[in-house]
Amino acid sequence: MRLGSKPIGDRRPAPANLPALCPELRARLAAEGIEQVFLVQVTVLPELLAAAESPLPPADLCVSAPAGRGKTLPFVLPLVQARRRGAPAAGCAR
Repeated sequence: MRLGSKPIGDRRPAPANLPALCPELRARLAAEGIEQVFLVQVTVLPELLAAAESPLPPADLCVSAPAGRGKTLPFVLPLVQARRRGAPAAGCAR
């Protein structure tokens, strides 16, 4: 699989390599034993974190990956991060 011009292959980076994720959440993932993230997480999480910080309404996002390949985490982490910062979750009124 390719993302842009860089081959991804089976490489799975550590949560520490997700700079858009706040340090507290990266530390919590490490404390929970999450040492590597799935390709879908590396691909989708930066987009969702950026959308969570945007004043614009969220756009639709369709993600396809086999069962058990980490689709839920990239949707939950931006919500947790927004709540930790005291911001309303994207698309939610205060």
